[in-house]
Amino acid sequence: MRIDYLSSNETEPDIRLSDAMLYAALRQELGEMLELFDERRAHDGSNPLWGRDRYRILRCRIEAVAATYAEPAVMAALGDARIVAGHRVQGEMDRLSGMGRGAILRNMRDPAGRLRYTQAGDRYDQHRSAIGADAYTHDILVQPNLELEFSRRYLVVAGEIAAETPIRFCEAEPLLLLDPLNRNRQARDPWSALEAGDSTWPRMQRKAAEALLADYRLVSGSIDVGLALHLDGSRSAHVEAVTACRPGDSDIYFADASAYARKIAAHLAEIEPSLREHPEP
Repeated sequence: MRIDYLSSNETEPDIRLSDAMLYAALRQELGEMLELFDERRAHDGSNPLWGRDRYRILRCRIEAVAATYAEPAVMAALGDARIVAGHRVQGEMDRLSGMGRGAILRNMRDPAGRLRYTQAGDRYDQHRSAIGADAYTHDILVQPNLELEFSRRYLVVAGEIAAETPIRFCEAEPLLLLDPLNRNRQARDPWSALEAGDSTWPRMQRKAAEALLADYRLVSGSIDVGLALHLDGSRSAHVEAVTACRPGDSDIYFADASAYARKIAAHLAEIEPSLREHPEP
C-alpha cells in the first residue's frame, strides 16, 4: 500500500515552499511508499491521503477536527469555552463580554474552516453568516478571544511534540523559511517581522502544549499557543487552537521538516492504522 500526497500549484510561495520541504523530508523517510497525487483527480479511498485539503471537502478530516474540539481536555485548555446551540451563542458572547473579552466562534460543522474572531460587545448576528451557521440547528464552539501575541505552533505526532515554529506568514519573503535560526525566533502577529523575543516565552508556550498532551493524546495535528499580556506587564501562555489533521494538512511554517518527518515515520502505523492491516508486500 502507498500513501498519496495531495499536491497543489495554487498556494502562496511560502506555503508552497514549506509544503515542498515537508514532502521532501517525508519522501526521504518513507521512500516510494509516498507518492504525489493531483488534487484535480478524484481520490478513490484505496490508499491513505495526506497533504493539504485546500477546499475542505474531505468530510472525515473535518469530523476529526470537530471530535478533537469536543474533547473535555481540549475545551479546558481553551479556557472558558463551551459548545452551545446557535440560539445560545449570544448569551455566551455577552458573558465573555462582561469580562471584557471578545469571543472566537467556531461552527462545529467545520471548526477549523468556519470560524470568526469577535470583539467584546459584538452581536452574533454580525458574524453568523460568516461562519455558515443558521440560528438554531448548528452547534457553535464559543471560546475567549484573548488577542494573543507571539503565537507558536507545535506539530504533534503520537501525543508528543515533534517540531515547533513561530506562526508567521511570509509570502513576500518565502526564503526566510530556509534559515534554521528562524525556528526559534518570534513574531508579534502572523504578519510582523521576526524578532528574538524573550527566551522564556517559548518555554512557557511549550509547557502549555505539553500539559494538554498529558490529558489528551493527539495522534496527528497541531497545537497553537499564544501569549496574553496582563496589566502588570507579565505574560501567560494560552492554547488557542488544537487541530487534528493528516501530515501536510497544517502549515508547518519554519518548523524542522526533517525532525517532523522522522517522528511521523516512527509512528506511521499509529497515524495510519490501515497500514497495519495492509502492509507492503
